Amino acid sequence: MSDAPSLDLISRAQRTRVAVVGGGVAGLVAAWECARVGMPVTLFEAAGRLGGTLETDTLDGIALDPVADAFPLGSATLRALIDEVGLSDRIEPAAAETVAVATAGGSRLTTLPPNLAGIPANTWDVPVRRLVGWRGVWRAYLDRLRPPLTIGRQHSLGALVRTRMGERVRDRLVAPLSTGLYGVDPDVVDADLAVPGLNAALTRAGSLSGAVAQLLPEADGARRGTLRGGLGTLVPALADLLRDRGVELRTGVSVTALHPSGAGWDLSVASDPVDEDRDEDIRTFSADVVVLACGADATRALTGEAGVRIAPSAPTMRDVVTLVTDAAPGSATGSQPAIVAPLPGSSPAALLTDAAAMWPSVAEAAGAARRVLRVALVVDGADAPPDDVTAAIAHDAAVALLGASALGSVRAAVRRRVRLDAPASVLGHAARRDEARAEIARRAGLVAVGAWLSGGGIAAVAADTAAEVDRMRRGVLFGSA
Repeated sequence: MSDAPSLDLISRAQRTRVAVVGGGVAGLVAAWECARVGMPVTLFEAAGRLGGTLETDTLDGIALDPVADAFPLGSATLRALIDEVGLSDRIEPAAAETVAVATAGGSRLTTLPPNLAGIPANTWDVPVRRLVGWRGVWRAYLDRLRPPLTIGRQHSLGALVRTRMGERVRDRLVAPLSTGLYGVDPDVVDADLAVPGLNAALTRAGSLSGAVAQLLPEADGARRGTLRGGLGTLVPALADLLRDRGVELRTGVSVTALHPSGAGWDLSVASDPVDEDRDEDIRTFSADVVVLACGADATRALTGEAGVRIAPSAPTMRDVVTLVTDAAPGSATGSQPAIVAPLPGSSPAALLTDAAAMWPSVAEAAGAARRVLRVALVVDGADAPPDDVTAAIAHDAAVALLGASALGSVRAAVRRRVRLDAPASVLGHAARRDEARAEIARRAGLVAVGAWLSGGGIAAVAADTAAEVDRMRRGVLFGSA
């Protein structure tokens, strides 16, 4: 008798058919969270492969991640997933996370002193003076003389820095990081979400620089990590785990429409006719629960006929170009910063990352004769230039930022055009997310996940997806949200 409740929960889980639309990070995590409790899951991915931005490619014999190459080491959800698939021994902390700002037309690099989101702990540091000049330093020093200010939940990071430290610190230290890393202006960033604890620390310290100085010791050590051999190696390992749990993974299959059907949903699907590994084409599929992990535009299109109205979004697009180049003779690659952030609008590149400086395994594979760089280019229009043209633009931008003596000709290159969803720290993000999810929740059996809801970054996506699927599971198993 005592086993009856557990058997009933198992039976409910096994009777609940789940369709996951999208095979990126969100879709894979959603499939795992459902399969681990015994729910039968079928995942549909329109592309010919799983993983989305998680992808490892081989360039000039080096395993590299063209888009997502790192995760926060403090991400409990990703760490648990990596452990679950047996890859924990491959975790590699970043060797360096130094950030330099490119000034003087992009030809001079200044490595930032200890900072949080570009806000310096000491405004008298020489790098600060190089970036903002003496006038900017004296203006920033007034921060120490101003009365404490309570930030509040909706206070803009850019406005806070401008008010307390001046325009130059905001434009030349904070904006390059905010724009380069996340594609957003600091004026639309929530200060206390971008730098957790800043509000309380400012109240205690009485100045913004003092608040940063208080918080910096907590941020010591490597904050980001990857997997040796590429972060994308997580995808096949997770796919194997899902198959072991009975999940059906269908790539090359597009879900074209959703239709309410009784207590569930019918999915109209179109399979790839050239996929020889599939025994039959699927035309319809019925599910009790549909997890939409396919991005904002696809979610809006699929749910529109069901009466769900989701406000349109305007994400930042980037061409991310990974370059393997010859190292220029005599160049000291080890002295270069890991990340270079140009002043906004000063370069076709929004950000440059030295993968060999960041990751020891990449440095070992590249050796002294090669450089491995990733250049995120600003996208001005919808049309993408040919790959070779984009690679040349990225190489020229890298030369302009690092100097002509730093790298030689391109040995191999790969380009990915990516959607850069804004981080959760953007002002108003939580309200827009909650509004979208409330609209979707009006139709039973629909769940939406992904970077457009969680905020950008695979750690945020994984954690948010796990939480949303858990909420759905509780509703199915226990009859409550």
